Amino acid sequence: MKLTIFSGTSEGHALCRFVSACGGAADVYVATDYGAAVMEPLVGITVHEGRLDAAQMAVVLDADTLVVDATHPYAAVVSENIRAACAQTGAGYERLLRPSLDSDGVVTVPDMAAAVRWLNAHPGRALLTVGSKELFVFTAVRGWYDRLVARVLPSVSVLEQCASFGFTGARVMAMQGPFSHELNAAMLRQTGADILVTKDTGAAGGFAEKLSAACEVGATVLVIARPCAEEGRTLAEMQDYLAAAFGWAVAKPVQEKQPPRFPLFVSLVDKKCVVFGAGAIAARRVFVLRRFGAAVTVIAPDAPAGIAVDHARGYEKNDLSGAFLAVAATDDRAVNRRIAADCAALHIPCSVADCAAESTFFFPAVCEGGGLTAGVVSDGTAHGKTAAAAKRIRAVLEEFG
Repeated sequence: MKLTIFSGTSEGHALCRFVSACGGAADVYVATDYGAAVMEPLVGITVHEGRLDAAQMAVVLDADTLVVDATHPYAAVVSENIRAACAQTGAGYERLLRPSLDSDGVVTVPDMAAAVRWLNAHPGRALLTVGSKELFVFTAVRGWYDRLVARVLPSVSVLEQCASFGFTGARVMAMQGPFSHELNAAMLRQTGADILVTKDTGAAGGFAEKLSAACEVGATVLVIARPCAEEGRTLAEMQDYLAAAFGWAVAKPVQEKQPPRFPLFVSLVDKKCVVFGAGAIAARRVFVLRRFGAAVTVIAPDAPAGIAVDHARGYEKNDLSGAFLAVAATDDRAVNRRIAADCAALHIPCSVADCAAESTFFFPAVCEGGGLTAGVVSDGTAHGKTAAAAKRIRAVLEEFG
C-alpha cells in the first residue's frame, strides 16, 4: 500500500516528519511554492507542488493508495476534491483533524460575506488574519482602504495576489508565524485596530494567542466559522493509525534538553487557586496550597479522596475567572488538556497532573525547616531522585531549627 498526504498545515508537516522517522515513504502534495519551501528535505518524503483538481488527483491515486487529507480546515473545496478522487479510484481516505478551541466572548459569523456585512455595520479599524486567498471579498467593506490591514504570508505570490486586490503598502503586513500573544497585541496597537478578524485555526494556528491579545488591548474578535464539522483523527491518533497500518516500529522520540525549571517563590496568601479534581493527587495539591495561605477552590463531580469539594460538577471555563493559578488533576485526559489550553489563553499558570508538557508551573517537593523553604523538582528525567533528595534536604534544614 502506498501513502499519499495532501498537506499544507503544520500538522501535515509533523506527520511527514513522523513517516520519515519511522522509515516510511509518502508522496506529499502541497498547493503553493511557500508550502513546498517550508518542507525540509526528509528521507522517504517526495514533495509535489501545485494545485490539483479532483480529476488531476485521481490520476495520481489508485486502489492501493491510502490518502491522508492534512489540508487546512477552511480548505473545504480541496477536501471535497480529495474525497471525490478517492471515491473514483478506490483509494482509502483518512482526515487529519486540527481540533477547535473553545472561544467565549467572540462574534462568530458563518462566512466571509457575513464578516463583510458585520464590518459594514460596525465602524472601526480591523486587522485581517484570514489569509490572502479571499481578501478581495473585504474590498466590499465601506471605506476598506482606510479601515483594513491584512496580515499575510511573506511570499512573492501572496504579495502579488494582495496587490491585485488593492492591498498594498501599509495595508499589508507580510510575516511568518507563529505569532505570540505579545506580537499579536503589538500589531493590534501598531495598526490601531479595534477589531481582529480571524478564523478558528485551533492551537496550531495560534488562535489562543490571538484571543488573549485581543482581550488585552480591548479589541473585538470576529471569527469566521469553519465551513463544516468534520470527523477524523488527531495528529497523535493518525500517527498510531499509520504505524499499525504499515507495520512501522515507532521509536520513542528523543526529547530535546530543556533549560532547568526556575525556582520562583511567590506569596499565595489569599490568592485564588483552583484545583480541578478531588483524587489523591488533587488532595495533596490542596493541602500544600492551603498550607501556604492560598484561597483554594476545589471543583469536581465527586471526591474519591475524601476532600471537601466547593462545586460538585465538571469543569467550566469561567471557573478560571480571577485565578492566580490552577491545577488540572481530573481523571479525564481530555478535560485536563482543555483546562491547560484555557489557562494558556488566559495566561494563568497551570499544573497538569497527567502531562508535564502541558504544565506551565511544576509542584515541587516542599522542604521546610529553620525558617527556610526549599523546593525540589526534576528535569523531567529524574523523578525517582526527587523524593530522596527532598528527604536529605529536609534533614539539613532541620539542623537550622
